[in-house]
Amino acid sequence: MEKANIGFKAGIILEKLGETGLITIAELARRLNLAADETALAAGWLARENKIYIERRNGLLYIRKE
Repeated sequence: MEKANIGFKAGIILEKLGETGLITIAELARRLNLAADETALAAGWLARENKIYIERRNGLLYIRKE
């Protein structure tokens, strides 16, 4: 996947996180109709930029807008 595409998906995810609050990565991918790997890569991009918070609960990864 190209970096530009990851950045584009990151923008979509950040916008959705503004609406949803804390959500699992799997649920976010489902709601946005994105592949799990696309969602994970974009979340990593956003985490690197300190735009999201990631936490693990009961074996699931949750994210929210920082």
